[in-house]
Amino acid sequence: MKDPSSSFRFIEGLVPRLRWRNPLQGTSPGQGGAPLRSGSGEFEEHTRWCPGDDLSQLDLKAWLRLRQRWTRTHRDDSSEPLTILIDGGPSMGFGPRGSTVEILRRLLRSMARAQHDPCREWILTDGNARWIGADEDPSQQRRGSISSALREVHRTASGPGRVIVISDRISIDDPHEQLQGLLRLGTPIWISPWLGEEVSPVPLGTVRLEATDEPGWSGTIDNTACRRYRQQFDQQRKRLQLWLTRRGGLHLHLDAAEAGETLLRPLLHRSGPLEVVAG
Repeated sequence: MKDPSSSFRFIEGLVPRLRWRNPLQGTSPGQGGAPLRSGSGEFEEHTRWCPGDDLSQLDLKAWLRLRQRWTRTHRDDSSEPLTILIDGGPSMGFGPRGSTVEILRRLLRSMARAQHDPCREWILTDGNARWIGADEDPSQQRRGSISSALREVHRTASGPGRVIVISDRISIDDPHEQLQGLLRLGTPIWISPWLGEEVSPVPLGTVRLEATDEPGWSGTIDNTACRRYRQQFDQQRKRLQLWLTRRGGLHLHLDAAEAGETLLRPLLHRSGPLEVVAG
């Protein structure tokens, strides 16, 4: 399993410059974030102006008086509640995926804290949902019905917001039925931390699978089996992506074997949910 410490250091340096690419649109006046995140709240402090900073925030009075470049920063009074839903089950800790999930959780918590947004983490386990502590391991939970678990997740007191689902689950036969509970929580972003062998397996010969309290299974993995698996995997992925896209959501695939900037690159891609503020 990879060491997440390098990714944590990368996150700590990046979080102050991260923001959500698209502000939420409130369902009633006063809800949601404004397209420009400054100037809407009370004055907070002066900071040194750096090349690449927004020129509109340059304090002209300070320049005229001191001939120094300072920017005025304001406290952002908008509220974009963040709900993090973490799928529970042993597969969430398989290989390097456990470290990837931990990195994503720390990133999202740090972002919410930096932007003063309410944030709450839920674990979906055994068909139920409950709040999860920062030190709890999702892989020690039991996998159950996702539809019944989503119905138990309470919306924040601030109203609907941004919803991040962290799940390696791909067997969602009827998204409209199973994922309907996401829509009342806010705008869904589904992050799938998959491994390369899950996305596109290669022939490995004879294998034997065993599960607790289940009979063992032996079989041969050949080109035909791999091709059939890829077809089914792509069908399930497209079904999930289509359901989310039609409802204003987003599906992202992260390579759980990567680390640092490479791991987070899909989040920061032009089509991803996050962007880096210049400066």
